[in-house]
Amino acid sequence: MPQILIIGAGLIGTSIGLAATKNGLTCTFVDSNPRNQALANQLCGSEGVLWADNDVDLVVVATTVPELPNVVFDALNKYQKAIVIDIGSIKNKVLVEVASKVPPNVLSRYIGTHPMAGREVTGPEGARSDLFEGRSWAICPNQHNKAADIEVVASLIRSFGATPYQMDSETHDEQVALVSHLPQILASLLAGSLHGDLSLAGQGLRDMVRIADSDPVLWGGILSGNQLAIKPLLRQISKQIDQLVDLDLSRESVERVIASGVVGKSTIPGKHGGADRAYAKLPVVINDKPGELASLFQICGEIGVNIEDLSIEHSPAQSTGLITLFIAPTDLSTLITELNGRGWQVHP
Repeated sequence: MPQILIIGAGLIGTSIGLAATKNGLTCTFVDSNPRNQALANQLCGSEGVLWADNDVDLVVVATTVPELPNVVFDALNKYQKAIVIDIGSIKNKVLVEVASKVPPNVLSRYIGTHPMAGREVTGPEGARSDLFEGRSWAICPNQHNKAADIEVVASLIRSFGATPYQMDSETHDEQVALVSHLPQILASLLAGSLHGDLSLAGQGLRDMVRIADSDPVLWGGILSGNQLAIKPLLRQISKQIDQLVDLDLSRESVERVIASGVVGKSTIPGKHGGADRAYAKLPVVINDKPGELASLFQICGEIGVNIEDLSIEHSPAQSTGLITLFIAPTDLSTLITELNGRGWQVHP
């Protein structure tokens, strides 16, 4: 049974420990913050677990991005029989720096990875054992890695419920710049521009700025580290905005932008992978009081209707909200009939 040392007891590192423990693996934590280290070890039941350096099978480096190259380098030298992976959100910069410091036979034990998972909270107290279920997890091998070691890492990722995707480090950085880093910048820019009376704010604005409540220090290291991939995307967005302004937001120019967005959104994979599925949408009025959501979900469960997704809109000072259920089209009439029969207000 592999013995896993996790360096960095934050949200992701601790979640990896919880997922590993859930699967019967043994792990322990090291962190520069004694509180975080103690809490992560307590959560994973690994207080007092100590191993000799040569008994460590896998090292997971889960520090901040600026620290990664040095911590990976130190881990490769200290734990000389271990595979060393990191979970940072940029890969090529780390690989290049580590490769400049170690010979190929040592670099063969380093495998860059990146779980596409997270939460708006940080620290071990926000960790979850199911954080990676249904998520993508990039594996970015280098030319010196052994196939067997890559499979060890891929198997561990699959055991967490995630899907491993193998790619080179440069491709990874280009992809995350588009699907993760650019959205973070745009959400933060929009949220930072908010001012004055926001009483008319609706769900659209809340959806757009949801990820803006992020750690500035954490994201500062990530975005500056991947600037080569991000800057061309920002220039492209800036050019498109300038064109809209220059055309005085003419109807034709706005329609082109909106239509382009519709096409782009349709290319995002659905939760089951592949093209996003077409779901029926059922808006349901819901009272703002304890137990209402649970009652609605229980009804769906009783009649075998799976809720694929949902959205909730709630205006300030209102005693009711509107929840929109995304379900299979074949379940729509059944659910409408059942909810109407139980006194719920539905608006198909």
